[in-house]
This record gives sequence, C-alpha cells and structure tokens, in this order.
Amino acid sequence: MTALARPTPRRRSRRRATRSLLLHLAALVVTALYLIPMLNLLLVALTPMGEPTTGTVPSRLAWGNFAEAIQASDFGLFFVNSMLVTLASTVSQVVLSCMAGYALAKMPVRGKKYILFGLIALLVVPPEVMMVPLFTLFTHVPLAGGNDWLGQGGAGMLDGYLIMILPHAASALGIFLMRQFYVDLPEELGQSARVDGAGELRIFAQIYTPLALPAVAVVTVLAFQSAWNDFLWPLVTVKSNNMRTLQLGLAVFYQENSTQWNLLMAAILMMTIPIIVIFLYGQRFFTDGVSAGAVKQ
Repeated sequence: MTALARPTPRRRSRRRATRSLLLHLAALVVTALYLIPMLNLLLVALTPMGEPTTGTVPSRLAWGNFAEAIQASDFGLFFVNSMLVTLASTVSQVVLSCMAGYALAKMPVRGKKYILFGLIALLVVPPEVMMVPLFTLFTHVPLAGGNDWLGQGGAGMLDGYLIMILPHAASALGIFLMRQFYVDLPEELGQSARVDGAGELRIFAQIYTPLALPAVAVVTVLAFQSAWNDFLWPLVTVKSNNMRTLQLGLAVFYQENSTQWNLLMAAILMMTIPIIVIFLYGQRFFTDGVSAGAVKQ
C-alpha cells in the first residue's frame, strides 16, 4: 500500500500565508466600514461656514467650529450633568455586579440557580418594556417631589439626578458576566484565605476581584456607554433645561441649528470623546486578562 502524500512544508506555508492574507483583508474591510463614516463626520465638522457640507475635504480646516458649537448651547452644563449621571451609574453598576456575581458564583446562596435563570431571562427583555413600570414607580415615591405618604399629589423623583441614575445602577448582563468570570477562578484561593482567618468580604475584595479585573473592565465600559448614550429615559423624566444631559442637549441643538451641519457634527464628535477615552483606558486590562489567562492553571 502506498502512503498518502503529505503536504510539503512549502505548501503548508502557502496555506497559512493565504489564510492570514484573507483575515487581514477582512479586518481592513470591517475597519473601513467603521472609519469611513467617522472620517466623513470629521470632514463635515471641519467645514467652514458658507461651504457646502458634502463630506469632502474643505478648503481649510475650521477648528473653531468646535468652540462655536460649545458656545451655541449650554453644552458645559449638559456635559456636567451627563458626567455626574454616568459616573454614578457606572460605579454603582460595577460594584453591584461584582458583589452579586461573586455571591452567585462562590457563596452558598439558596435558589441561586433560579436567580441565574431569571438574569438570563432579563437579558432578552427590551429596556423600553420597563419604561412605563419604572416611570410609575419613580413618580409615586412617598414624600418625594411633593407626594404625600401614599405617593400621590406630586411629581415624585421626576426631573432629578436619581431618576436618571437608578435604572442604570444594576444590570443583569453585568451580574451575569461577573458571575461567569468568578466561577472559573479556583476555589482553593478562597479556602486558603479562610484557613488564614480572612472573612468573606476580604476574600471577595482582596483575593478574587483583583483577578477579575478584565471582567470588571468589560462591565465598566458597557455601563459607561449605556449611561452616557441614554436618550429615551432622560427624555421622558427630565423637563427643565438645567437637568438635561448631552443627548437631550444635542436634540435641542439640532432643532435650533438644523441647517448648520458643521456645528452639529462638531458637537457629535465631542460627545464621542469620553467613550473613546474610557475604552482606550480599559483596553490595557483586556490585554492583562489575555496574558493572565495564558498562564492560569
């Protein structure tokens, strides 16, 4: 019997080179699909007043459009409101996700299997479905916003920071992600710490959570992005100009300056900066997570 012909090293090298080339081409195409609209946005934002905003290279770069966009509305106030709401929402969501995820993964919680099923079920519920129950709940808080002790007669928590923060304070996705990461960490770490006299809170904060920084970074980015980009909930619950976030301010700015596309695009670009910064900062934790996962026993 004749042995089957094995591929030569040169043929295997060609296959690897072809596969690598195709993967790089696919990555370039996907990158271009994301970058071309952003480039068009930047070119429109830098177009001087009076020139057509077609997305082509302008005659000169009008960097002053960014300052003019800030001065055209109360973007400074809107930025402060958005940052307060986003930071408070992100911190609370990360802390609660870590604590709940750890409890479901490492502690003897009765019925935690059903709790996990409930979290998975919540992942498929659109946020818009919860808006009416949440609105009713927040407007009938007793002794808030002119309400009596039965929650009647006033506006409740409307037009305030808390009503924008609390819906983002906890996330089923964040709890699920943290639980999945904590489950994969060795039980021996916690057992050794208990032998040394460490309490459960110390084990959570000093033993397991530092090892879960990659998952914490993912939850942080998702929480920050969700709170920063939220438009519909503040639109329903905020009435006064002093409480508007950047998303609402941009909508008002569009209504007042719908023909000045260069200023509108400049405002949109400035709104993306915090998301880019938080992602770039968290990216190093993703890299650390990959490195740690490569050597984890």
